[in-house]
Amino acid sequence: MENLLKKKREELELTQEQLSKISNVSRQTISLIENNAIDNIESKTMLKLATALRCDVGDIFFRENVVLTQQNINN
Repeated sequence: MENLLKKKREELELTQEQLSKISNVSRQTISLIENNAIDNIESKTMLKLATALRCDVGDIFFRENVVLTQQNINN
């Protein structure tokens, strides 16, 4: 899953280790996410990182807006 985690982290001038301490997500996991080496990131991990970076989950992990309508769901 492509994401903007590294960009957001660097905007706040945080190291991976600092983000790890703030978010309670391991530095190794942060590194794997930044390098797009994880396909399925748990929603609780996304929320911890977004909260630590003072932004929404969608600002980091969902680069395209997806709008579901009833028609999309029925097809």
